[in-house]
Amino acid sequence: MYEVIIFCQLKIDESNQFGLHHLYQFAFRSVTLVKFLVASLDCEQIVSRVTRGLPHLSVEEVQHKIKTATSFRRQQKWLIVYNALVDPRPAEEIALHTGTSKRTVHQVISDYNRQGVEAIETIGKGGRRRGYLSLAEERNFLSQFMDSATQGLITTIAKVKRAYESKIEKTVHNSSIYRLLKRHRWRKVMPRSHHPESNFEQQEEFKQQFPNLVNEALKTKAPQDNRPVLIMAQDEGRFGRLGQVLKAWCPADHRPLVPKQGIRDYVYAYAAIAPELGKMTSLVLPYANTEMMELFLKEVSQDFADYFIIMQVDQASWHISDKLKVPENIRLIPQTSRSPELNQVEHLWEAIRENYFYNEVFDSLEKVIDTLCDGLNYFNSVPEKLKSMTYFPHLRITF
Repeated sequence: MYEVIIFCQLKIDESNQFGLHHLYQFAFRSVTLVKFLVASLDCEQIVSRVTRGLPHLSVEEVQHKIKTATSFRRQQKWLIVYNALVDPRPAEEIALHTGTSKRTVHQVISDYNRQGVEAIETIGKGGRRRGYLSLAEERNFLSQFMDSATQGLITTIAKVKRAYESKIEKTVHNSSIYRLLKRHRWRKVMPRSHHPESNFEQQEEFKQQFPNLVNEALKTKAPQDNRPVLIMAQDEGRFGRLGQVLKAWCPADHRPLVPKQGIRDYVYAYAAIAPELGKMTSLVLPYANTEMMELFLKEVSQDFADYFIIMQVDQASWHISDKLKVPENIRLIPQTSRSPELNQVEHLWEAIRENYFYNEVFDSLEKVIDTLCDGLNYFNSVPEKLKSMTYFPHLRITF
């Protein structure tokens, strides 16, 4: 006796006294397999189903489809159809020949027999099949906002969303507008500020004429002075206790609460940067006037005593005052008026504010000075970073 069950296809002869129903009842009620002989019972081998394809296309047309298939998957499907047409046989053999599974063969032939060529030549996964507008129509739609975008006036998606819903006459979610902008490579960036009365043509002219201005300044250099020439830029930045808030990183389930105080108490940072060397001189002073500027220029002259300095400055009154005493190894070149973006020291102020002052609260002006000194000392200790921030093209002059 063996505690196993063997399944086979049984053919019952008409003269058999045992019906199939009684045989199944006996088999399921028994716990053990009992050997018995039934003369009229005959076990036949199961004959596998032959997989055939309907002639929606001729063999030559299917061969052409195999050669011109645009993807391996589609070529494999047409190969299955080809086998089922020219040599119908069990799905296992077709699967072995085409490198697929039996289930895939059944699915492909079933779909092909029911639907024809459309079952194989499908569009495929992915794509925008339910878009309200085509890509060309979307580009044309966004073109109406181009002028406003270049002026920094598209601060939210509200205007775009209202115009889009009006065009398609349907209401859409905000995410649809975000995806629309992303498809056409729009991004939300911080605009570069400029003075409202700045003249861009004059700025470009200053950049082009800067080498000539340097040469004019060098004519005042003493003939016996053999020190190398160093191009520098100078500016002042005001830092104080007035709070400024900026976006900050935090976990998804938090939103920071940042105090913002309104105390107007300031000090001034003076900085002169030599972009080519990645070095600078800086002082924190209480005022911005001619007297403080003289003090700062003396400090720069001492720190870079081995150089003859050509220094770019803005047209603040204490920079161009007749009362300003400039050291003998420094020459000042005033830049175009109302053009802070021409002065690379502005980048230093932005970096210090972003890394040391935003979202901070200072109990006293002394803490402001300490924090400001930390920022100035840090950027003075990283020459490569300072150089990358401030080495503007118009300053790259060889002598």
